[in-house]
Amino acid sequence: MDDDDDFFTNLDSGNDHFQNRLRNAPHDDDDVPMPAALPLFEEDEGETPLQQLIRHWMNERHAPDVLPFAEDVLSGLLDHIRRQSETVQLLRSDPSSSEEEHFRTMLAQTEVERVKFVVRSYLRTRLFKVSQISMPRRIVPCSKANDHRYRLKSLLDIS
Repeated sequence: MDDDDDFFTNLDSGNDHFQNRLRNAPHDDDDVPMPAALPLFEEDEGETPLQQLIRHWMNERHAPDVLPFAEDVLSGLLDHIRRQSETVQLLRSDPSSSEEEHFRTMLAQTEVERVKFVVRSYLRTRLFKVSQISMPRRIVPCSKANDHRYRLKSLLDIS
């Protein structure tokens, strides 16, 4: 017990450095208001269409409501995917392609699949939200005990 008393006595008497740091510490940020909701990812002017769709997808996932549909971005990306897939199929069917060209074709096909994944995920997120909004809530039927209680109550009210 003497060791603990010595520790606190030494801390109080000889350590002005800690007390000075405490006095000069910045004030708490308790007076800074917190935002009502998390901010959505902001739009950047230098974004590619894929980056825009990823931003729309992340915003959709984190927002409680269904956000406006990113039709322009999605239609442009779907057209690009279609053209890129056609090009990849032409390159794959060419028998005179070298190993290096085949490797590049595989990289392009992988990139197309990655973009398709983002498109499907964005659409799946929106469909899930829409289905949750439009699906009627199930009414849970009363159990037999509750049903009996209600019948008994109605009999007592009549009498």
